[in-house]
Amino acid sequence: MFARSLRCIALLTCFSVTQAYGAVSQVVTEIVFKETIAELMLSGETWKYANGDTYTGYWLHNKPHGKGTYQRLSGDVYTGDFRNGYMHGVGTYKSSNGDVYKGEFSQGLATGFGELQYQNGNRYVGQWLAGTRHGQGKLFYRSGSIYDGSWINDAKEGKGLMTYRNGERYLGDYKSNLLHGHGIKIEADGSSYRGTFSKGLKHGVGECSLEGGVIHVCLYDKGREIRDPAKLELAKAYYEKHQPVYEFDGGIAYHIQDEFTKARAYINTRNVWWEKTVALLETQLRIRSEDDDQFLYLIVNRYTGPGVYHLRKGEILASSLDGAAIELPDDIVAHIEIKTDEQGEIHGIFNIPELAHEESEKRFKIYGGRFEAQSEPPEILEPKDRSEFLAKNRGAG
Repeated sequence: MFARSLRCIALLTCFSVTQAYGAVSQVVTEIVFKETIAELMLSGETWKYANGDTYTGYWLHNKPHGKGTYQRLSGDVYTGDFRNGYMHGVGTYKSSNGDVYKGEFSQGLATGFGELQYQNGNRYVGQWLAGTRHGQGKLFYRSGSIYDGSWINDAKEGKGLMTYRNGERYLGDYKSNLLHGHGIKIEADGSSYRGTFSKGLKHGVGECSLEGGVIHVCLYDKGREIRDPAKLELAKAYYEKHQPVYEFDGGIAYHIQDEFTKARAYINTRNVWWEKTVALLETQLRIRSEDDDQFLYLIVNRYTGPGVYHLRKGEILASSLDGAAIELPDDIVAHIEIKTDEQGEIHGIFNIPELAHEESEKRFKIYGGRFEAQSEPPEILEPKDRSEFLAKNRGAG
C-alpha cells in the first residue's frame, strides 16, 4: 500500500501526496523470489501465491517475464511488462486507493517517464527515479494551480515555475518544496518581488515593483518588509553594487522580459546588418539580427534618414526567451530612433512595449535596445529564410 504524506503549499491549501511503489516492489519481489513454485509454469497460466496475490501471463524459469497482470490481495493491480520477476518496461499500476500510474518501470520501481493520476484529483506528468518524482515534471493540482520544474527525491528542488489559480506565480529556486534561493514572485494584482527567498519567505535585498511598473529597492527579513530608512539606504547601496553591468561594444543589444514570469535576458550579438529597398520612390529600411538562438527584424517603411519612426504590427518579428516567434499586437506601437546613417553604418536605439506569441497568451517586452549595423551580414553567418515575413512587409505603407 502506498505510503502517504501531507505537505502544505504556500498561499494555498494542504494537499496529500502519494509516494509510489516502494512497498509494492518489495511485496512482489519477495513473493516471486522467495516462494518456490513446484510445477513448471507455462505462458498464459495463473499462479496464486501463498499470501493471496495472483499473477497471470508469461513466465521464464517460473518467474513473471513478458506481458502479464499481477493482482494483490489488497486490490492493487499491475498490468504490463515483467523481466525476471520484476515489473520492468512499460505498465499501468492501479492502487486500491484510486491512484493510477502509467509509465516506465525498472527493477520493480517507477523509473523513467510516467504519469500518476492521484485519487484526490492531482496529476503528475514527468520523470521518475526509483519510485519517486525525480527530474523534470509537471504537477497539476485539482485547484487549477500548476508546478512545472525540477524534482529531487519526490520534492520540488532546483528551478521551477509555480502558477497559482488566483493569478500569482513564482519562478525561481526551490529547496525541499519551499521557495529558497533566487526567484521572482508576482502577486495577483501585478506587483512583484525579485530577490532572495529563505524557507518559503522573502528574505534579503530585492527589487519590488507595483502594478504600474514603478521599481524600487526593498528589504525583507523572514517575510517581513523592513521600512527603516537607514537600513533601506544600505540595501540600496548593496543592490546597486551587485547589479550586473552591461557594456555595449557594437552589434546589437537589448533586454527582453517575459511579462508573465518577469524573467529577463540580455541579448548581445555582433550579427546585425541593414538592408534597403526602394519601391514607388519610397525606401524601406530593414534592420536584421540573427544568431543560433535569437533573431530580431525591424522594418522601417518610408525611411528618409535619421529620425524617430513608429513601427506597427507586421513591422517587427523577434524571438522569445524560448525561441518562438513573437510580433507586435494590433494595438501596440513601437519606437525606433535612427541616430546616424553614414559611411555604410546605421546606428539607432529602440524600445518595444509589447510582443505577443500568435498561438498563446504569452507577452514580452524589449527595452534598452541599441544597434550599430553594417551594410551586410558577417561572412560567417548564413541568414535564415524569413522571406515570408519580410516579403509581406516589403514596400508596405
